[in-house]
Amino acid sequence: MPHLNLSAVNQNLKLYYEIHGSGENKILLIMGLLTEGAAWSRQIEFFAAKSDYQCVTYDNRGCGRSFAPLFPYYTTSQMAKDALALIDHLQWKQCHVVGISMGGMIALEFALLAPKRILSLTLLATHAGGLSGQAPFAGINHILQSMLLRDENAVIENVMAMLYSKKTLADPEKRKSFYDYHIERFRKRIPPSLSGLIGHLAAVVRHYISYADLLKIRYSPFDCLIMVGTEDRLVREANSYMLQRVLGCRLIKCDGAGHGLQGECVEEINQELFKMFESVRKNDSIKKSDTNISNEHQTEILALEQCCQHRTHCLVYDIIGFVKGLFLGMILYSSLSIVGLTKTQLAGIHLTFESVILLACLNGLRRSVACVFRIFRARQFVKKHHLQLDRATHQGGIGITLPEKSKTGIPSDCGFEFPIHSLIVIANLIGIVYWLRPYGQKI
Repeated sequence: MPHLNLSAVNQNLKLYYEIHGSGENKILLIMGLLTEGAAWSRQIEFFAAKSDYQCVTYDNRGCGRSFAPLFPYYTTSQMAKDALALIDHLQWKQCHVVGISMGGMIALEFALLAPKRILSLTLLATHAGGLSGQAPFAGINHILQSMLLRDENAVIENVMAMLYSKKTLADPEKRKSFYDYHIERFRKRIPPSLSGLIGHLAAVVRHYISYADLLKIRYSPFDCLIMVGTEDRLVREANSYMLQRVLGCRLIKCDGAGHGLQGECVEEINQELFKMFESVRKNDSIKKSDTNISNEHQTEILALEQCCQHRTHCLVYDIIGFVKGLFLGMILYSSLSIVGLTKTQLAGIHLTFESVILLACLNGLRRSVACVFRIFRARQFVKKHHLQLDRATHQGGIGITLPEKSKTGIPSDCGFEFPIHSLIVIANLIGIVYWLRPYGQKI
């Protein structure tokens, strides 16, 4: 099967992909963390047998037979551009997009990047990012073990416990079937490079789709479907309910299923996907062609645009600001040391370790204060336009129904929460600056 040579925009990578079937209805299957596209085998088998369908699977950058950039600075938006380059190469005008786990995160970014290229969007066991998107402790433990274990049997047992529910693994027949499947994949796999491993983990940790961007997906002209297992150890089940609430779409709950839905609930997944694709093909979708945003809905989006537009949670964004300031200060300090300046000379120009910390604090404070300012600006906008937002709810939009007895007029879980995380960062940074007070008096 071929490789796609990506352009300089995509870092000149080679992306391995496989095409199955030859029908007019196109399906893009996006796999998750450090997993090859071949893991969609049961869906490939199902749709390739249908003459009306054609699907493509591929190995994400840094995984399998695709190349890995040396610098592991991956993002899910960058990986969505890889997927877009692939369907451009295949000359697909539109396609159904299906993503699981990290693949679902990439699919969300794809929906923002090229909404007109999507016929339908299906999200399996995924999340929009932020603090609530971080994996449960049990999931983190399994991920760490998968990196450290070397014994073949121990690796497979850990993978199965991570992907499948206890109920499924308690069935001897199913357990043997999954064990044989994973042992075969393990022996044939191409181990990821260090840059690929770090890159994938970095992409997941940094992934964040804001409430405003989720609304843009809601108002896009394609249907969405969410599927989640009730015993998922890697992605919290509640994340899927949040996505369903904001996207206003259908949610399928797979009782007693784990994270590996595409393998554990094969028949249910395949039938639900087929039902979704057929409804689009027959022009019987839930969303109709007229998806123009009403004035009330537009007001809601304008309110959300007053908020932070960076693609990470505010807490992560603020801490990264501190780390970047620290990094830049250390580079400056090290550079001047290399050119021959002694510690006494560096102190003479007020460049000491304390000044490096101070620079980091100032950069972190700059970001934190900006986040607080933007959220308060958005909250004031919501208070001012609350009637329009309330009407948006009654007209079928996601809207924001203001509670009758609310002290602030700002409902919870709507994207306008009080900026407690940024305020905590500000308090801590001010504490560090206060600790550096004696240094400031010496300058």
